[in-house]
Amino acid sequence: MLVILRAGDTSLHPTWLEEDKILERNWDLHLSYYGNQDDPFSGRPLDVTLTREKGPKAKGIVDCLKKLGKRLDHYGWIWLPDDDLACKLSTLNKFFQIVMSNSFELSQPALAEGSFFSHEITKQKPAFRWRYTSFVEIMCPCFSRSAFLRCRPYLGATESSWGIDLLFPKLIGYPERGIAIVDETPILHTRPPSWSIPPAAMRQVNYAIAAGIDPADEVWRLLRDHGFSESATWPYHTDLLREYAAVDHAGRLIIFCNSNVTG
Repeated sequence: MLVILRAGDTSLHPTWLEEDKILERNWDLHLSYYGNQDDPFSGRPLDVTLTREKGPKAKGIVDCLKKLGKRLDHYGWIWLPDDDLACKLSTLNKFFQIVMSNSFELSQPALAEGSFFSHEITKQKPAFRWRYTSFVEIMCPCFSRSAFLRCRPYLGATESSWGIDLLFPKLIGYPERGIAIVDETPILHTRPPSWSIPPAAMRQVNYAIAAGIDPADEVWRLLRDHGFSESATWPYHTDLLREYAAVDHAGRLIIFCNSNVTG
């Protein structure tokens, strides 16, 4: 498992590593740094690598992946989280263990109580270990290698990163029980979503606006080009954000009603 983190100077990832001396990680960490320090995160573990990529998340990730090159070939899963997520190393170890044990193609940890959130579906439901869904948010998508290869060409499809998380499930064919939100390993989202805060605070959106791009128009065009219906384009339509089954703590599969996935 490779974690590629777009990290600024206030990144919370050092808290992910606080248990590093007592627990062995089942994941590697690469930092795609967008800040201005000469020697960022100087106390990081020796196996935590770093490259420098300016710009919004979409452009930075695309540039970083090019630099990582064939290193990516050594991993079966790749996680692309934001740097404002608070969690423990033990939580991430367990999340990745669940992902790999179940061969999820696309997944994310659920958002813990108290998190800022954009979509109700991403909030933790403690009654379940995980839920099978039709959606994983761009804030922290985890890709299997095959899903990553299909989705990678579209990581920079919008300047603001809006909308591409609706496209990912369709690109991999909405696999039955292949997309999941893992409730057993919740993480805390500590910053408000970009649509809910003043424009001056919207780093990714500001890049798009500075380039003369309307983020909402980007989403319309992207989803239209990929065959989504008008009613399911913008804003994020509930028909595209479905949870259709879950596994509870006794290991029982629970099927939800009215769970057809449409695109």
